[in-house]
Amino acid sequence: MTGEISALSSPAFRKYLCGILAANMGFRIQAIALAILVYRTTGSALDLGIVSAIGAVPAVLCTVLGGVLADRYDTRIVWAVNSGLSAALIGLLGWLTFNDAVPIGQIYVLAALMGVVAGVNMPLSQSYFPSLVPPSALKSGVTFNSMSMSIASIFGPTLAGLIIAAVDLSAAFAAAALCWSLPVLIAPALPARQADPCQNNRTLADFRLGFSFIRQNSLILVLAALVVTNYLLIYGWVQTLPAFVELFAGGEREVGYASTAAGAGATLGIILAGRLRPGLFLGYQILGATAFFAAMVIGLSFAPAFYFVPVLAFLAHAGNGLFSNYCSIAIQARIPEPIRGRVMGALSVVFNLSSFSGMWTGGAIALVGDVRWGMAVGPLVMLGIVLLVLTTQRKIRTLAEI
Repeated sequence: MTGEISALSSPAFRKYLCGILAANMGFRIQAIALAILVYRTTGSALDLGIVSAIGAVPAVLCTVLGGVLADRYDTRIVWAVNSGLSAALIGLLGWLTFNDAVPIGQIYVLAALMGVVAGVNMPLSQSYFPSLVPPSALKSGVTFNSMSMSIASIFGPTLAGLIIAAVDLSAAFAAAALCWSLPVLIAPALPARQADPCQNNRTLADFRLGFSFIRQNSLILVLAALVVTNYLLIYGWVQTLPAFVELFAGGEREVGYASTAAGAGATLGIILAGRLRPGLFLGYQILGATAFFAAMVIGLSFAPAFYFVPVLAFLAHAGNGLFSNYCSIAIQARIPEPIRGRVMGALSVVFNLSSFSGMWTGGAIALVGDVRWGMAVGPLVMLGIVLLVLTTQRKIRTLAEI
């Protein structure tokens, strides 16, 4: 990236990256373990979606709180405390799993509590890392931050599947809790983020400011809507993997392999987004990437044999990685630093609506009575949305890289 500084030149960013990579690994391992636990408990694809939605509701409600906390208090300490709570909850679920079969009601409660800490965590990390790098390294910082998520998507699911197959579910939850513990140690060693000097005089206005900024910026509003629909309508196939791989007589290992292929593809897409210079055609590349994601998931839904699934998952999520990173770069570059936490908190509320993707896909599967068609419905709708945005939103067609 000519003329740009690498975010890795900042020692503080390197420390942050280690912490967020560990947290993302923990999240991926816990997600696979939780999905397998639910499917073993009930054998229902719909229940997979319900648990995903139960975690999503408090996550949506708590993201604004996370953004306010990020702007009002020392972000490092809030991040450390929140990560510690996540480790404790996952560890508790692992302990319950080790001692006996966990009733679905207990799974619902713990999924809701994990949704609370997940909701607070998203705006914390998204608002903190830009303060660790100079403005000229923002694109690099976004790329590396996104890569931490996709790298975790590569290794986390396979590691979870191997641990579950070799030991048991409780060991996977223990590994996830251990990963979440690392930010607790790293965060206090990071520099403080500059807070808004007027923050202490605000109360309810804190919660409204982020939404007001988004509402007044129509470009960010459209980009946020694209992110939500992209994830809500397409990404649910990942949450329903235990039901899908059963079509091929697969189990935990196949769930891990498919998830890992998706993570590898997302990493490629993010790397490409960091390397390419879209210039005046950023908007077209955003729409093209999400259309490619949708088309590949439709193909994956009707794969005749399992060995097609990892290949199509890799290609699909390469498109999604490109889409996500371009959207993140375009949004982050347009947010003022003093209010970044509250804006990212508000955006996280919007983005967390996509957490209902598992509910969407699981519900579609239950409604049509077919796993393949249930997975394909959302991507088909998304292709129609892409065409609608392309024809009606000039601000997207003219969107250029800053």
